[in-house]
Amino acid sequence: MTTPAVTASGVPTPVAAPQRSVTDLPKAHLHLHFTGSMRVATVRDLAAQHGIRLPASLTTEWPPRFETADARGWFRFQRLYDAARACVRGEADMRRIVREAAVDDGAEGSRWLEIQVDPTSYAPFVGGITPALEIVLDEAAAVSAEPGATQVGVIVAASRMRHPLEARTLARLAARYAGGGAGAVVGFGLSNDERRGVTEDFAAAFSIARRGASCWARRR
Repeated sequence: MTTPAVTASGVPTPVAAPQRSVTDLPKAHLHLHFTGSMRVATVRDLAAQHGIRLPASLTTEWPPRFETADARGWFRFQRLYDAARACVRGEADMRRIVREAAVDDGAEGSRWLEIQVDPTSYAPFVGGITPALEIVLDEAAAVSAEPGATQVGVIVAASRMRHPLEARTLARLAARYAGGGAGAVVGFGLSNDERRGVTEDFAAAFSIARRGASCWARRR
């Protein structure tokens, strides 16, 4: 045991606590976009598998640089994001993304991960929005049980760039699979450019999501 130093007046001098590695500290990752979680190597690998040509910013000119103060910066970011998402073409790709995200977060000391996905982006490749969500949930549950991986819950996202009626459909899906732990839907939110759309227009969708057993309605 370390004895605290004492000043001439008899007042103990505070002793700094031993420092711990940031990696060792317990953490929770509460808002990780499905496509955005992809390793750059995975994006390139999937692109090669599916014969997709990637922008130079994802290959020879990586990492990209963006001007975040204007719409042009957002456009360039969204272009790269869409290019990465276009590389995800089926169940195996989707499962790989969930698994790698859980393993990567676990390696960084995360104990809980909430990964956000818009099932409509992958529905054409797996037979609909319900199978798309079920694939993500199933892999989240499976990888959460493995040593070294973090626990994974899922947030269902609706694009603020699309009609609010689509958001209601996704909210019903989120409520159907709502739960409180790994491998379940733990939230519902909005995605895409926050300068677009009116959040209040999606109020009905959030009301539907709140009726889920323990689904957290989250406006992001």
